[in-house]
Amino acid sequence: MSSRRITAAAAAIAVLFLLSGPARADDPMRIVISRVDAGQFPTVRLVASVVDASGKAVPGLRPEDLQLREGNLPISPTVTLASLVYPVALAIVVDTSGSMSGRPLVDAKAAMATMITALGPNDQVAVLSFNATVRVVQPLTSDKTRALAAVGSITAGGDTAIYDAVVGAAQALDGADPTVRRAIVLLTDGLDTASRNTTASAVARLAAAGLPLYAVGLGENLDRSVLQALAQASPGGAAYIAPTSAQLAGLYTALAEQILTEYSIEYHSAATALPDGAIVPFELSVSRGGVVARAASSFAIPAGHGAREAPASTAPATKELTPAVVVTADDHSSSWVVSLLGAMTALMFVLWLYELTLYVGSGQRRRVLALIRDAAVEPEEPTRATVLRRLARPLRGLGGPLLRILPARFLEQMRERLELAGAPISEAEFIGIRFASTAGFALALGLIVFLVRGGLESAAIGGVFGAAAGLSIPGFVLGSMARRRKNAIRKALVPTLDMLALSADAGLAFDGAIAQVVLRWKNPLSEELRRLLLEFQMGRDRRQALRELARRTDLPDVGRFVNAVIQADTLGVGLAKVLQDQALELRTKRRQRAEELARLAPVKMMFPMVLLIFPALFLVILGPAVPRMTAIFNLH
Repeated sequence: MSSRRITAAAAAIAVLFLLSGPARADDPMRIVISRVDAGQFPTVRLVASVVDASGKAVPGLRPEDLQLREGNLPISPTVTLASLVYPVALAIVVDTSGSMSGRPLVDAKAAMATMITALGPNDQVAVLSFNATVRVVQPLTSDKTRALAAVGSITAGGDTAIYDAVVGAAQALDGADPTVRRAIVLLTDGLDTASRNTTASAVARLAAAGLPLYAVGLGENLDRSVLQALAQASPGGAAYIAPTSAQLAGLYTALAEQILTEYSIEYHSAATALPDGAIVPFELSVSRGGVVARAASSFAIPAGHGAREAPASTAPATKELTPAVVVTADDHSSSWVVSLLGAMTALMFVLWLYELTLYVGSGQRRRVLALIRDAAVEPEEPTRATVLRRLARPLRGLGGPLLRILPARFLEQMRERLELAGAPISEAEFIGIRFASTAGFALALGLIVFLVRGGLESAAIGGVFGAAAGLSIPGFVLGSMARRRKNAIRKALVPTLDMLALSADAGLAFDGAIAQVVLRWKNPLSEELRRLLLEFQMGRDRRQALRELARRTDLPDVGRFVNAVIQADTLGVGLAKVLQDQALELRTKRRQRAEELARLAPVKMMFPMVLLIFPALFLVILGPAVPRMTAIFNLH
């Protein structure tokens, strides 16, 4: 039921406006600390997530990417996935007022079902609906079947009581285990018209319970300040806007991924000398691709865990003098240079020997090493994407209003082009870039023509040509990015198939083989395989997920690989043999493609040689003879 909506998750989340403040929305990456537990001080436990500017969880983070400082002291924490340590207790709340009837409620129920399906076996979920009153459709349960049945039984009708729903959701989570991660996901499409509670009481209830609330507003008839206040009542909350109900599935999928990919950070505090009740500040930071995100918070030392005051000492303090250390400079600097050169030579020799030992061993080891080197990605790509996001971020406000008036077919084509390029920016940012480029080129070229030729007509014609160029250039750049991404996927496909075949031959299932590729490599193909693995884990049909992989990459080689895997899965053929045959076939085609390019190279080189190299060569060779020839024929 939710397979189509899961496919559209990445495209739908790009059209959502994050309401959690301008500073946070403009950051390419931010840290959300949703829980601080100092109950077993000096052991402190944090739960945090790392999301990008659109609210999606940042993939592929390693434990060493997260750093922690307590005061000015760096700490070495233990980082694990929070889902392995703390289960989730989630309250999913949906507005069932009369305005939600029809398609909005159908899409909302499908999005809720997607989120429930993504939860783990130890996670719990409660389902609540509200109109003029709040109804607990399903109390906290780990039985997904009962939760999905409760979602299916929801109907619409009545007024809206948002604040009562928030208080009711907090009460529904009161019975959860205190050690679990608790959160509320609330969806509404209108203003509060029937609550007995107030905004202040709802905010106070969330703050007292420490419950992060993810407020989702549907449509335009919303009080965004109220959603923002509820989301900021407790650390970790956020507010989102979905212009249409079709985007709810993508938003709920992203929220489920963020909640399930939270990190549990445990460390031993160095503030053991402070008394009970002392406030200990700390800062959590993450560094990736040249981008650094920081989040500061604090905790209070619980009673009975602080340091006791030491009795005053009556012994006189003694001061120990440390003798000064005199360092003398050595005048024979040449000996240091010789020693340094000798050490560098020895180091290079050791590295050369180590490089030789890498190629000694079994054939499979040499093959794996070759695969790792072939599939390595260039380090410039993350930096390039980061620079592009920084340039496009201020233009998001220009493109947002234009998305509402552009034709749906144009928007769908733009989403496909952005997806082929790896979604480097959102749709609103791309439209903003196009608008700014069109206006900038039109003004610049019109002004240049006016200054050179004069006259408003000439300036208008120059502005038209500039606008056409400014409108076309972002599309050309996006197409170039898509072609580079295709080439990177095509280059990494053969070693990826070899790694999959080796993993399958070693006894791993297809999912485990994909996990090995995702864990070891970082390239566009591994990112697509990571998304494929996530869809497998969320219960999506394997054939549809594989076919969507072929559609997103738009490469015939990937399409043949997908068809071979589907056929092998259908017929029960051994996967390792199929993958080896696919890798051999792709190697043959790559060699043929290289031979074809080599045959075309002389033809392509002919034009620059005739137009650029030969004229310069003739000028150098025949230039000195021109004066003599003119003298002979008396032409000067």
